[in-house]
Amino acid sequence: MAEIDEQEDTTIYNVVINHEEQYSIWPADRDNPPGWQEVGKRGLKQECLDYIEEVWTDMRPLSLRRQMEEAAQRPAPPPPPSEAPITDDSRTGDPLVDRLSEGKHAVEAGLASDKTAQAFQARLDRDYVHIKFTQTQGGTELGVRLDRERSDWREADFVSATGTVHIEGDLTLNDVRVRCVADIDLATLSGQGHLEPL
Repeated sequence: MAEIDEQEDTTIYNVVINHEEQYSIWPADRDNPPGWQEVGKRGLKQECLDYIEEVWTDMRPLSLRRQMEEAAQRPAPPPPPSEAPITDDSRTGDPLVDRLSEGKHAVEAGLASDKTAQAFQARLDRDYVHIKFTQTQGGTELGVRLDRERSDWREADFVSATGTVHIEGDLTLNDVRVRCVADIDLATLSGQGHLEPL
C-alpha cells in the first residue's frame, strides 16, 4: 500500500453551478451553499478544476450574456450631434462666454457680507474685484484683475455712495481669455456689463 503524502489533498469535491451559470467546486461531504447545485461531476480537486476549465468557456454571468445579446439585437442609437462649427454668432465655442459677450447684462459687485461702496472701494484699491452676472443660472461671479489704465472711478464718491465706477480687466473663463467690462452704480452696487473675447 502506497503512503499518502500529508500535503496531498484527498478530499472529494462536487462541481457546482449557480443560477448565473458560474462554476465552482465544493466538498462532497458538505451541503451545497444556497443557490448552488451539483452538475454531476465528482472527483479530486484537480479533476474537478480540469472539468470546469473544459466546460466553462464563457465566464460572464448569464444575466450579463443575455443583456449583451439583447443589446446586440437593438438598433444602434443615432450618433450624437457633432459640435457646431464656430460662426460669427458663436465666436469662442463656449456658450457662457458667447452669451455674456452679446449685449449688456445685469451685474453687481461681488461683495460677500459687507455690501457697501466703501468695501467696494477697498477691493478696487487692491486692483481685484468680483463682478457677478446675475442673470445666468445660479449667477456667474468672476474675479477680475483690474486694468487701471482702462478702469475709471474718478467721478465716484464712495463715502456718499454716488457716481459710477467703470471697470475693465482680463481673466480666463472656461479656458477662454476674456476682458470683463462693467459699469457699477455705487448707490446700488449694480449695473451693466459684458465680456469681450481676447
